[in-house]
Amino acid sequence: MLRQLAVSIATLIALSHSSLARAEAWFEVEVYIFERQSQSTEQWPMAPIETKTNRAIDLISPVVGQAVLSMSNESAPCTLVYDADANSHCAENTSTGTNTDATPEMSNGGTLAISGPSTTSSNAVTSYRYPSVIPSEIGSGSQAYASQGSGPVLLASSQGQFASIINSLSRERGNRSLLHMTWQQPMMGKSGSVPIRLFAGKDYSASYHFDGRQIVQQAMASAMQGANGTTGMMTETSAPLLPSPVWQLDGTLNIYLSHYLYIETALNLRKEGRKLMPVAADEASMNTATSTAAAPAKVMTPYLMSIPLEQNRRVKSDEIHYLDHPEMGMVIQIRKMAQPNA
Repeated sequence: MLRQLAVSIATLIALSHSSLARAEAWFEVEVYIFERQSQSTEQWPMAPIETKTNRAIDLISPVVGQAVLSMSNESAPCTLVYDADANSHCAENTSTGTNTDATPEMSNGGTLAISGPSTTSSNAVTSYRYPSVIPSEIGSGSQAYASQGSGPVLLASSQGQFASIINSLSRERGNRSLLHMTWQQPMMGKSGSVPIRLFAGKDYSASYHFDGRQIVQQAMASAMQGANGTTGMMTETSAPLLPSPVWQLDGTLNIYLSHYLYIETALNLRKEGRKLMPVAADEASMNTATSTAAAPAKVMTPYLMSIPLEQNRRVKSDEIHYLDHPEMGMVIQIRKMAQPNA
């Protein structure tokens, strides 16, 4: 009986120690990503690699985007818009017959794009409007620290430790900073880990589709209609939705703990180029000399290339690791930290 009791007590102690170890598995992560100009002749994939950004934690949008919280109720639908000072007001809605600004602009004059919505409660959905270019330095407005039971927390730029590294790499010819940020997060096992969303640089959605194809401008379509004998006037329709951003750098970084630390990157770097593409169907039909039996003609067309950075690497805490790539580089450090207070 006493032996069974001793075994039970030892098991409880072991479980409590194991639970405490898991609770103390907090780390501080700092990441710096830069683009490099190279003369690489490597052939990249036809389509962007899968990134699964829909389930990732987004620490960047609340800093660089303008949040729009849509709320609905039976009596008065309302869209809460947050300004630069974090003050909110109820925006006018087209469904109520009042006037709305179809093409909003940020205070700095940048163009805006709306991200996919994220649910914040049962009756509220948050989306973001972004500037046309994301700043490379991402940080909270003041020093921040994680608290017990919270998820990842973005830190201020002053809390990072890569200043000398960034200065050194920035001085190298052809290098250009894309993203630098630091955050604190609890480390889970692989099955329980949630990736961090990373995006930076220019938004190409005004000129290119997500798959890289160039967007045919409306003026060109109107000219084609006139050439075909149809009216040159565009039919008035409802204003189209703003497209989802196509960021210069976009993807996820997943870090998990399984005896050792592991990092998984799934990033796409976009670069403008040209690609041999089939002639559009309407253009081919205008060319009477083209035989229907022959292969469709191809021409060099502007195209948004997707260059992948997809790696899975075991790393050690507190060491600075460098992920090399012909077109970009990533410097990352995962630092041990004390368990945060409540």
